[in-house]
Amino acid sequence: SQDPICLICLQHMTPLPIGNRVQELTVNDGIDIALSGWEFGDELRTAIHSLKYEDRARIGLFLGQLLGDQLQKKTIQELDYLIPVPLHPVKFRDRGFNQARWIADGLGKAVQKPVHTKLMQRIKHTISQTTLDRKERLNNMKKAFRINQDVTDKNIGIVDDVLTTGSTISSMASILKDAGAKTIVALTVATPLEKKDDTYAESV
Repeated sequence: SQDPICLICLQHMTPLPIGNRVQELTVNDGIDIALSGWEFGDELRTAIHSLKYEDRARIGLFLGQLLGDQLQKKTIQELDYLIPVPLHPVKFRDRGFNQARWIADGLGKAVQKPVHTKLMQRIKHTISQTTLDRKERLNNMKKAFRINQDVTDKNIGIVDDVLTTGSTISSMASILKDAGAKTIVALTVATPLEKKDDTYAESV
């Protein structure tokens, strides 16, 4: 296949009904709409693992473009811009790139929306959410991000790979809302239908 994900794997990916999934999140403060393209099954698990840990950035661009085709265009077209969930500098140095940035770039290209990578900065090196309960997750994400630009009355899409409990995107969304943002939409490639933990969360 010329694409980063072969046709057989694409055919085995399970598209989700397009709709607002915000009420399914354990933590949804500040998030107005949550949209995901596919169920987080084996094919996407393998693809996203390769994207994050095998330095295969093309997978991110490809998934972002697919996501743009999958989601309702109207909701996305009302956004002013997209922002990827930022990595802490320590995590960025270890990994070498931000997988959410590549997905956001692909999505932005597909729906013709600008991607702002410096609007928010991660200033707290959070631990993995895997073993934490809801209260511990909230405390873990407190003061983890900082805004670097004016967001008054802006409609913003926050992009990441997998949406589980929502704790990371919710933390960003709450800060953006406090700073005057109008609408926050969580845009992710996939979500597990049973959100038991943050093992594959956007915060890891």
